[in-house]
Amino acid sequence: MEWPRTHKCRNSRERLCLSEVGRRSCSRVEAAPQPARRSLAEEQAIDLQTDGKAKPFRKAERQSRVAHGGLIIMIWDTIKSRLLPKSGGRTGSFLVPSVVLDLQPDFIAGARLDRKSRQVRRIAVRQIEPGALDPLAARPNLAKAEVVRRAIREVLETVGDRNDRLGVLLPDPTVRVAVLHFETLSNRRGEAEALVRWKMGSILPFPAEEARVSYQLLSKTEQSVEVLAMAVRNSVVAEYEAAFEDMGAGPALVLPATAALLPLLPTGYQGSKVLVHVCSGSVTSVVVVGDGISFWRNRQLEGDSGGGDGEVVREIERVVATCRDHLKSEIESLWIHIRPAADSSLDKEIGEATGQRVQRLTTSPALLEALAPEEKQFVERFGMPFAGLLANHN
Repeated sequence: MEWPRTHKCRNSRERLCLSEVGRRSCSRVEAAPQPARRSLAEEQAIDLQTDGKAKPFRKAERQSRVAHGGLIIMIWDTIKSRLLPKSGGRTGSFLVPSVVLDLQPDFIAGARLDRKSRQVRRIAVRQIEPGALDPLAARPNLAKAEVVRRAIREVLETVGDRNDRLGVLLPDPTVRVAVLHFETLSNRRGEAEALVRWKMGSILPFPAEEARVSYQLLSKTEQSVEVLAMAVRNSVVAEYEAAFEDMGAGPALVLPATAALLPLLPTGYQGSKVLVHVCSGSVTSVVVVGDGISFWRNRQLEGDSGGGDGEVVREIERVVATCRDHLKSEIESLWIHIRPAADSSLDKEIGEATGQRVQRLTTSPALLEALAPEEKQFVERFGMPFAGLLANHN
């Protein structure tokens, strides 16, 4: 899933997440019935993990559901303050899955996370053969499903899955994310969801009715409403979910990998920050203005990973121009993260082309204290999103 902007209405508890309750692998989305009279305010605790089959539950019930094998959910108002609306407000509590997998075209990475100590306890990485996983928004992704399943099994055996509920980070190109603007949006969830789905249809490379859609309000005034929406083809999500069918609990948290890097961005800047995530043949650019995400774009590179630096530089030049000309904001800092990490002059080339100081994304050493030196290197080369999930707390 990609994402252009992720603020949260201060009084809302909606979440953005595309995992499903249970382990279903149906290839179509059904329009779920919605209570006709239920407003957004009344659905502050609606779980958006399902195919629109909203199940309200009280705040006090959340911990009970997790303790009894319920959903582990990412509450989207917890990607630090940058996921809040411009008016401010506190972030909500954040529940980190104890095991997270990162599925990318070149590698499968997994980590065991300690929620109490906020540390990465174990990490494992398996490289996979080219073409086994092809991240496409509209077509099947697992060209060699058994190769991917075998790598997942080996990673889980190393980090110790213990049948825990999983968090899954998907390749960014599989998900479409957009900031949508409306003059008004109905308070009735069914009507609002239908309008969001319809508007997302213009950027989807497949029929909108085949999408699993999640959304949340970013800001709302008398004149306009902003919504962050993400969509993934239901058959694509089902394909990934099927890869876990014989491995105990299925995925309860599904996110695009770049989303997990956002908490690693430093706070306190008033101008624009740009995060550039280059991973396995694609580049994702996120612009954060003040403390709110204002732009998100993913682009798959045409050339191979060895010859794609020029494409990345040109893409970032376009993003910088968009920030200046359309967002009307000057960039204060530009951060880059390359996976798998390698010696590269890309940061220097981007700096020269854009006139910006480019910095490498880093994490707090405290998050990695429990790891052996070799495992710390794995985090730096492959697993920074795991550290980002742990950094995501008040």
